[in-house]
Parts: sequence; structure tokens; C-alpha cells
Amino acid sequence: MELHIRPLGELTLIELSGDIEKGDADLFAERTTKVSKAVVALRSDGGSLIAGIGMGELVRSKGFATLVPANARCASACALVWLGGTRRYMSPEARIGFHAAYDGNGNETGIGNAILGAYVNKLGLSYSAVIYITQASPTSMTWLTAEEAKKNEIDLTLTEPTSTTSSNSESESAPSASAVTLRDKVGEFITTLFALWSSPNEKVTSILPRLYGSRVLFYGREVSDNEVLTDKINSMNRWPQRLYKVRQGSLTMQCDASIGGCKASGIVDWVVRSPARNVQGGGSSTFEYMIAMRDGPLRIVAESGNVISKLPTSTLR
Repeated sequence: MELHIRPLGELTLIELSGDIEKGDADLFAERTTKVSKAVVALRSDGGSLIAGIGMGELVRSKGFATLVPANARCASACALVWLGGTRRYMSPEARIGFHAAYDGNGNETGIGNAILGAYVNKLGLSYSAVIYITQASPTSMTWLTAEEAKKNEIDLTLTEPTSTTSSNSESESAPSASAVTLRDKVGEFITTLFALWSSPNEKVTSILPRLYGSRVLFYGREVSDNEVLTDKINSMNRWPQRLYKVRQGSLTMQCDASIGGCKASGIVDWVVRSPARNVQGGGSSTFEYMIAMRDGPLRIVAESGNVISKLPTSTLR
């Protein structure tokens, strides 16, 4: 299982994907020790029944919400994690699937179904929900619909179809008005951001404190906004003349208005100069930002990237 934690202001987005294996519940508990308010976004075809139940119990005990976003599939053990959410969200383009428990030989097991049923009852779901969840054989799947959820008293909230990407995506869904608004705002934010980095230091310094959240996942480390500002100011002083340009066609965005956040990524080409040191450089880098808008202006809550090409540093002509 892959687990990524992305702070979004007061809310944290926890992304889970891949096979759910033995020990993943312990990993989830360890990684989320300091997380108090979160939405767990799920993409998985399942795996270990016990690990899925263990993670679902942790989700419930910590009061986390769960979400299966647009164009994602959450089946088998993954669906059991989703059930653990204190609030359950499902995109209309998502698929959530259930089937009976099975043993190591792929045969349905009464003991496994009893464990599964006890877990579902512990969550406060009805007996009809237990029957619904275990009715499909291990070799088939019952795919949840809003109608069936209501019929079997499985509370969920359908999100608007808000997951959007750039226009060259192979399967772009029609976004809701709220998602389009958020996407447009983030697109403008990214354009303004790189224009700002190309500005004189005085201008950047005056605006920089308003760009970041109070806590930022900054190149793999969670740091305060002051630490980010210090890093940026040091870089600006080293290279006081800068020109950044997002490579045409490289910008992609994935937005979810239900959590008020977008991931923006792409490639930026850059040239930097230091007249005082009589040197210049240039190159191209990838960038990835998580940008949140929760009851206020857009803020960067995660930043990462890598240099993909670099010109040798040379003297100014």
C-alpha cells in the first residue's frame, strides 16, 4: 500500500492506493499519529481482509472521513476501509465493490464472513447491510450505487463530479461549476506565482508571506511557513535576477472542490543571474504544488520538484 499525507490547511488529505497487505494497518496507525482531522482518499482493488478491517477501525476511531474520488475504484478490503469513515463520500464516477470473505484457496469462508459481519455491525450498520456486503461470491463483485446504499442504510454523500485534469486528459469528466471555479483560480495562481518569482526581490518579499499555509510539506519535510520563507529568501538573494516560464502544455491540475484543494504539476524553464557574482545559470525543472482553499485565499500546503536539465554556470557577458 502506498500512503501519502498532504496537509490542506486545517484538514489533511491522506491518499491510500495499491494492494492492502498484512501490516498496513500498523503502518497507517504510525503515519497518522499526529493527524487529527482528515479525509482518506482511496484507490485500491483490495487485499488483506484483516488489514482492511484494522485500517477501517482506525479511520473510525480517529474520526476521519473517507472518499473514493472520480474515476477511482475501491473494492474488497478497500471498501471496508471506506466503510469506516465517520462521513463517507463517493464520486458519481467512482466504483466501490464488495464481496464475501475468502480463504487462501479462494473459497468463501464462514469464519471470514463472521469477522466481516462483526466489523460492519460494530460500525453501526444494519443486518441488511451485512447481507448486501457479503452477497457476492469471492469471484464476483457487488458494485455499490446510491440507491442500494440508501436501501441498505449505508450512509454516504455523493460529491459533484469534480476531479479535473488538463485538456489533453484521455478521460476528462465534465466538472461541476465549483470545480471549474477552483481549477480556474489555481491555474491563475500558478501563472501569477511564476510571474512573481521573475520579479525583483522587493516585490517577491512583500507578497511571499501570503502564499503558504502555516505548515507546508516542503520537498518531503513538514516545516513551518517561516522556514519556507527563509529558504526562498536565501535563494532569491543568491540569484536576484530570475526568469521563470511554465512550459507550454505541461501544466496539469487535479482538483476536488469537496476538500477545497488542487494538485498542480508541470515543467518550468528558468534562467537566473547574479550580477554581484558575475554568474548566470539556467535549466528546466518539474514542479508539483498542493494548493488549498478552505474558508480563505489560496495557499500552498505542499511543494516538491526536481531539476531535469541544467546548463553549466557561466560568467555574464
